[in-house]
Amino acid sequence: MTDTPTRQWHRNPVAWLMIAIPVATVVAGFWTLWLAASESGVDTHPDKVRRTAQVQVTSLEPDEAAARLGLSAELAFDGDGVLVRVLPSSGPVAPRLQLVHPIETSLDRELVLSPHPRGWHAPDVMAGQEAWHLRLVAADGSWRLVGRYRPGDTALRLEPAVRAE
Repeated sequence: MTDTPTRQWHRNPVAWLMIAIPVATVVAGFWTLWLAASESGVDTHPDKVRRTAQVQVTSLEPDEAAARLGLSAELAFDGDGVLVRVLPSSGPVAPRLQLVHPIETSLDRELVLSPHPRGWHAPDVMAGQEAWHLRLVAADGSWRLVGRYRPGDTALRLEPAVRAE
């Protein structure tokens, strides 16, 4: 008779596989739950939104107003900051230039615009490797222009999100 040696369970790779897969599944489940519950979801939006049947509903009235008024804006980026020119003129009150981070809401910023001979000026520099959704909003929120900044851009045009009818 030959004796077959008995292997201990912890030396068997299949036993470790039977333990590792369920443990990895539980860890991945908790990580997914943490991502879903965190504040910075991919669907971030700086406007007040109403959720209806899990669909975000936001007002397009400021975009429609900008389209009716025929507004657009030109932005120029240089070492001195950002120069904003609203066409036709937006009036004597400075609009707000919002930099909306596409993923992380805690990185959103708003640049303070001051009068400039050629429009409005913000001393902040847009340099860096960040891409931004840009929103130029009237001081009273009556109109809104949008655009996208990509690293390396030196000029940009903002337009209403909707077309005039």
